[in-house]
Amino acid sequence: MMISGARVLEVEKTDLYHTRITELPKTSLKTGEVRLSIDNFALTANNITYAVYGDSMGYWKFFPSEEHGWGRIPVWGFATVEESLYDDIDVGERFFGYFPMATELIVQPERNREDGFSDGSNHRQALPSIYNRYTRISSDPSYRADFENQQMLFRPLFMTSFLIDDQLAEFDFYGARQVVLSSASSKTAMALAWLLQERDIDVIALTSQNSRSFVRNSQAYKKTVLYEDIETGLDMASSVFVDFSGAPETARKVHTRLGDDLKASIMVGATNWQAGSTSEDTAPLPGPERSFFFAPDQGDKLVSEIGPEEFSRRVGTKMLEFYEPASRWIKTVRGLGDEAISESYDRVLRGKALPSEGFILSFSV
Repeated sequence: MMISGARVLEVEKTDLYHTRITELPKTSLKTGEVRLSIDNFALTANNITYAVYGDSMGYWKFFPSEEHGWGRIPVWGFATVEESLYDDIDVGERFFGYFPMATELIVQPERNREDGFSDGSNHRQALPSIYNRYTRISSDPSYRADFENQQMLFRPLFMTSFLIDDQLAEFDFYGARQVVLSSASSKTAMALAWLLQERDIDVIALTSQNSRSFVRNSQAYKKTVLYEDIETGLDMASSVFVDFSGAPETARKVHTRLGDDLKASIMVGATNWQAGSTSEDTAPLPGPERSFFFAPDQGDKLVSEIGPEEFSRRVGTKMLEFYEPASRWIKTVRGLGDEAISESYDRVLRGKALPSEGFILSFSV
């Protein structure tokens, strides 16, 4: 359902730099509804990707604004039940899930089980189920109180990385000897590189001068190549390119350098979304056609093969292993209140955040 009695950050869909904090009127709950008070949420470049692909991938549909032309960017975080008119969900319970950048969210629970529920609001019925599920903290085997920040920052990104790793393994890495990751300092790329360390394949980082030390110190990659050195520094070997940056210039350099050695080119995100949105280069790229990775599709496929319980067990086990190294790489940056949230959003949007920073935000001061 729509948010009510809340403050929410909204962005203009055609100008992501234009934001506002909107106050919404208080609305009473209806029978079967639950009011979730949003405690904290993480903000990363992944959330900017949600905005960039808001129309084409349907991300604006999860928490629609009442005003045409404005959108609410989804984030991942924790919330506490403030009020409940649903029999089996109690005030004070905590859940992890998908929220707007807001103070609260009203949901219509369905398929409530011990591990959580799905939001059955009408406007979310046709949206990917993976985003509609809210996990009950008291029954989550992968939850640890001391890793709450890591869970907010990495859990959804780790899920994406886990599913990319699964797809690459399913296709035997397309016969490649190395996997090349752009935006190698991004959290999703770091998680994928960590997972790929268990595979018999080399992982190559593409990054900027400013992020090179961070990427090297992570020890997650065999080799680090600067974007400006791709034409000479990227080894000629059978490769898969996983593109987290969305920058056309980087993709063209990789495709041109590797040519027939490039076995697959997979687009995942848009950390460098400005370059992607302003590029006028539409000439065909050498090598394979680029494909877009949509995590819910691969997730639904894997769940159908191994079942939801085994899927959760596998992801949860690897995720808990990952939180410890992730906590060494990333320093949590807390932001409290409207102004701090707006400023943090602007930093992430403009690419001004350090790769070692992880923003944990809350409207409550």
